[in-house]
Amino acid sequence: MKTIGIFTIFILVCTAAFSQEINIRRDAETMGKALVDKDYANYVNFTYPKILKDMGGKEKMIVTIKKQMDDVNAQGAHIVSISFDKPSVIVKEKNELQATVPQTVIFETANGKMEARNTLIAISADDGVHWYFIDPGERDLETVRITLPNLSKKLILAPSEPIKQLK
Repeated sequence: MKTIGIFTIFILVCTAAFSQEINIRRDAETMGKALVDKDYANYVNFTYPKILKDMGGKEKMIVTIKKQMDDVNAQGAHIVSISFDKPSVIVKEKNELQATVPQTVIFETANGKMEARNTLIAISADDGVHWYFIDPGERDLETVRITLPNLSKKLILAPSEPIKQLK
């Protein structure tokens, strides 16, 4: 009987972790689609609240992102697709769940298609129901933790890969 109880607990824990992983992928894909579709109002809904506040709120962030994307387009480039790989192990840090998720961005330029790969930080404050994302850019985890000290030291943030041209 004790073995059945332990097995049941194991199955419940695995199911919860799998469900959270599905939610990370779902929210990341929704965020990526919003950026590709230039739906910046929806895109910023996946921005970590502290970053949104530091940027001056939702409306200011939408203006900033639109300007950045307009600048990219003016240089003859546009995002074709964004995809995400399997998230890392989810860690609990105080009242948040945190993970990292590899991202691949394909964009078209005058010189052809290019691929950029980097890792996002995923954070949930509601036990994995909704996920926010942070793009650390070229910064390592310790540098990101200067402005976001709540990030777990257990997160593994892979460095961005050099942009490569696709054939």
